[in-house]
Amino acid sequence: MERIHGGNVYETARRLGCAPEDVLDFSASINPLGPPPGLLDALVAAYGRLQHYPDIHNRILVDALARRHGVAPQQVVVGNGSTELIYALPRVLHVSRVLTALPTFTEYVRAFTVSGVAVARCQAHWDNGLQPTADQLLECLDRDRPQALLVTHPGSPSGTLLSRSMRAWLVDETRRRGMALVVDEVFIDFCEEASFLPHLEDHPRMVLIRSMTKFYGIPGLRLGYLLASPEISAATARHLPPWSVNTLAQVAGAYCLGQEDYRRETLELVNGERDRLKGELEHRGGFSVLPGRANYLLVRLHETLPDSLALQDALLRRDRLLIRECASFDGLTSRDFRIAVRLPGQNDRLLDALARWVQAESKGEKRSGLSLYLN
Repeated sequence: MERIHGGNVYETARRLGCAPEDVLDFSASINPLGPPPGLLDALVAAYGRLQHYPDIHNRILVDALARRHGVAPQQVVVGNGSTELIYALPRVLHVSRVLTALPTFTEYVRAFTVSGVAVARCQAHWDNGLQPTADQLLECLDRDRPQALLVTHPGSPSGTLLSRSMRAWLVDETRRRGMALVVDEVFIDFCEEASFLPHLEDHPRMVLIRSMTKFYGIPGLRLGYLLASPEISAATARHLPPWSVNTLAQVAGAYCLGQEDYRRETLELVNGERDRLKGELEHRGGFSVLPGRANYLLVRLHETLPDSLALQDALLRRDRLLIRECASFDGLTSRDFRIAVRLPGQNDRLLDALARWVQAESKGEKRSGLSLYLN
């Protein structure tokens, strides 16, 4: 299974023959404000701690996360990015078959597959926001008899949400069947009111996977966490290597959780720019956009236009803009691509580049044969 992810500005810049800073990255969905103000000072102040091993239990960060979410510290496990926790799941849940609603973050399928767990698939459809319906899931649950169900909320790469009633139904149905329920919530900070967190005490085998790198703009530090029952959390911690979260990441996480002004500014910016981007794309024509609620949008090109790979190549060559073509996601097509929500001027630059591309393709202008597709 080939790994294809957004955010690979280093390889992109190498192929373009430019510096990474010259590429405007819309492929990785990271807070456009960057890290919170003051974080650098907090990291510099912690410099002296680098002569010691990190706190093996991540106590300060775990306690801060527990307070924020109103859970016990024993229900929180911190990892070196959410991906480290994802790869621990197969060993923790002890299941032989998992049902995953598609599309989803590809590392889940990889993590279960390499651990010998059979992966059944339930394909969601565009007209339902690429989120599964109850009827679809019931059919797949009865057919495949999995011991665990994985859903992505907000969807990846759709950004769409499951309804309140659907969330409650999922919790009740999986609990009734004695199944584990894994919910990817790595982008839930952008729409926290829709979290599964209120149901955590209702389901003894529910696991919420979270990330701190997206909302707080610190993907280079690798920081994620898991919320679950004390039993599942303890089992997860036993399957992680010691000191997997370094000192600076622990300091950064605790600092970020206290930045409420930054949080409010982020939500105001992202919500406004996301809705503006969606409206502009739909108004200009050639694009269908799902109603995402995170900091990215999934877009489908009109059938009269070339595919998203051609668009990705054109934007790279002409404008040094990097988008995420989505043909590599199970259940998506070569006409689908994802864009991150960035600062207003940067979003305008993307909108203008997309308009020029549509106009050029409508006139039948010849495309270069050079492909910069990142394999």
